[in-house]
Amino acid sequence: MQTVIKQTFSRHCKSYEYKAIVQKQVALEFEKYKNLLSGNGIDLGCGTGFLSKVLNDKELIGIDISKNMAKEYTKNTGNICIVADIQDLPLKNSSFDFAVSSFALHWTNINDSFFEISRILKKDSYFIFSIPVEPSLEEFFLFVGKNFNFPLTQKVLKDLYFNRFKILEIYEKQFPIYFENGKEALMFFKQTGTAINKNAKTLKEKISNYKKLISYDKPIKTKFNILFVKAIKN
Repeated sequence: MQTVIKQTFSRHCKSYEYKAIVQKQVALEFEKYKNLLSGNGIDLGCGTGFLSKVLNDKELIGIDISKNMAKEYTKNTGNICIVADIQDLPLKNSSFDFAVSSFALHWTNINDSFFEISRILKKDSYFIFSIPVEPSLEEFFLFVGKNFNFPLTQKVLKDLYFNRFKILEIYEKQFPIYFENGKEALMFFKQTGTAINKNAKTLKEKISNYKKLISYDKPIKTKFNILFVKAIKN
């Protein structure tokens, strides 16, 4: 699956910069944390740089699984970006003073990612992140079928605890998204690299879901439920 994710985001890295409106809105929430962060940091699943641009006065290195995304990130921010999987970081133990991540960790095995993030952070370092959780896009899934399972909030918090993080702040916020019809929705997910059907068992099933979406001619109102967490490594 990580290979599919890598290829999909690489193909759509140019359109992602302009079409990923919700992802930009979510990144803006991190403005409130700027004064907490100091030293050398890492932006995990950095994409084209939405979060790093919000934290533009911080010393940051990007991490992204997509080589093309990494190139766009460096072009947009001037920061170094390492092409790597968050679940297997090619970085030394206790080498970073803080870590941030926005709208990326749901593409990974969260427990494996938290283990790696804990490993590379120094003791008492901040880890601040956002992640879409259930019931994100529930209205959308009602007619097209559920093609992606977002993590449960309880699971995210449990995995944090077992990977030596103390939770300092949590809150959830909804980010509405509106489409004129199914075709517009399909284009949004395609152009942001997120049209990945993780639940489809066959190509036939994927094609069937696409046809349902293209033929749907009514407005679609849905939302992302975003969990924001401020934690510190014990």
